[in-house]
Amino acid sequence: MRRNRIAKHHAEPSAPERPLSSAEQAELQRQGAKAAARGEPSHTNPLSQPRNRPAATGESTDKWLQRSDAWERGHEVQSSDKQDTEQSSPQMDDDAPD
Repeated sequence: MRRNRIAKHHAEPSAPERPLSSAEQAELQRQGAKAAARGEPSHTNPLSQPRNRPAATGESTDKWLQRSDAWERGHEVQSSDKQDTEQSSPQMDDDAPD
């Protein structure tokens, strides 16, 4: 009688990922900021879509996290800048006397 063997997959320690290039990081931050400027919520990060996740792309999880985090930072900075601008802008009061 033949026994079924289940292959055990051991996670091998991987070499640390090289950081994103400054150009790629800047581009991802720019894309995140543009999404925030359009009013898109942070959960619209395109890297969160299944087709852009490591299982589909084959890239490492570390690299994916770096890219996703760069997009999120861009979105966050633009969102906070937008809120700061809206809060510091004087409100026009239609009932104020001329």
